[in-house]
Amino acid sequence: MKAKIIGAGSIGNHHAEACRSMGWDVTVVDTDQAALDRMKSEIYPKRYGAWDESIKLFLSSEQPSGGFDVVYLGTPPHVRMKIAEEILEEEPKVLLLEKPAFPPSLVGLALFAAAMKKHPNVAVLVGFNHIVANNTKKVHQLIEKNNLGKLLALEAGIRSHWENIFKAHPWLKGPEDTYLGYWKKGGGAGGEHSHGLNLWQHFAHELGFGRVAEVQGMFDYVRENGADYDRQCLLNLVTEKGLVGRVVQDVLTQPKKKWVELQFEGGSIEWWNDVTKTTDEVIVNVRGKEQEKIVIEKSRTEEFRKEAEHIGDILSGKIKKSDSPIRFERGAETSIVLEAGHRSHGEKRTIAVDYSSIDA
Repeated sequence: MKAKIIGAGSIGNHHAEACRSMGWDVTVVDTDQAALDRMKSEIYPKRYGAWDESIKLFLSSEQPSGGFDVVYLGTPPHVRMKIAEEILEEEPKVLLLEKPAFPPSLVGLALFAAAMKKHPNVAVLVGFNHIVANNTKKVHQLIEKNNLGKLLALEAGIRSHWENIFKAHPWLKGPEDTYLGYWKKGGGAGGEHSHGLNLWQHFAHELGFGRVAEVQGMFDYVRENGADYDRQCLLNLVTEKGLVGRVVQDVLTQPKKKWVELQFEGGSIEWWNDVTKTTDEVIVNVRGKEQEKIVIEKSRTEEFRKEAEHIGDILSGKIKKSDSPIRFERGAETSIVLEAGHRSHGEKRTIAVDYSSIDA
């Protein structure tokens, strides 16, 4: 398999290592020679022990085009769509857009959705890799096993101080030096931690409650050192079939808390990520039984390898692209709901979510 990764930053390094662990041929592309040099001499060898000489590096102006099985697009959300449309023309089998797929303006969404229809053989995914992780799979297994009845309430949260992000990007002084410091570009708590919203939507979908129909949003916006971001993103949600719940995301909390809590008629299941650096957890409470806590060993690199394995299953035909839980439509829904949340805060009212841009 041949993979092209656009963007040599932190996420590009994660994807490159994951692809190499699959035995794939890897090409990395960036507009900045300094970024390519930093990947080769600093980021990759520091994280993974040594530089992998099989990885090919190219400036964007010199990159190979066409013939790739999968293309990863790791550029910032606000500049992603023009490049994404160009990649569609290359006809890879899989195109993965890093999360969030779009900035809150949703600029380019409708045009890209229309362009996808001209390339029906390209499986477009969005990189919400928690959805294909072992703790998420375990939750689904336990729901089937324990006969907990109807889901009554759903809550998700990604509350994590973003100092860990900047430790992984030592060339950045702070949020003002990257799109992460600008909510309108897809950063801030709403964009960077949109895993929380996506997880909420995933479980709502998989348990039969449909899309988010209405949203009430409240944000804590901050302007400092030239940056303009939301440090807290609070969303109250109602689905098409009446499931009510909430999502909490922030870039403030230490130690971090990343969870999903599902309340059923007969008990509850909790999804936990990064309980320690090497463990996730799933906690099951069935009424009348003792609590069961399941510890799942993992690593940071494994999170991206699971995503690569999922892509491999699509490439091999084991999974249909229309069945992938990280397919484009699901990822785009997350951006659409987040946009409605920002609008709800600004207009101080509940917003009905409009999906016409991807349904047309």
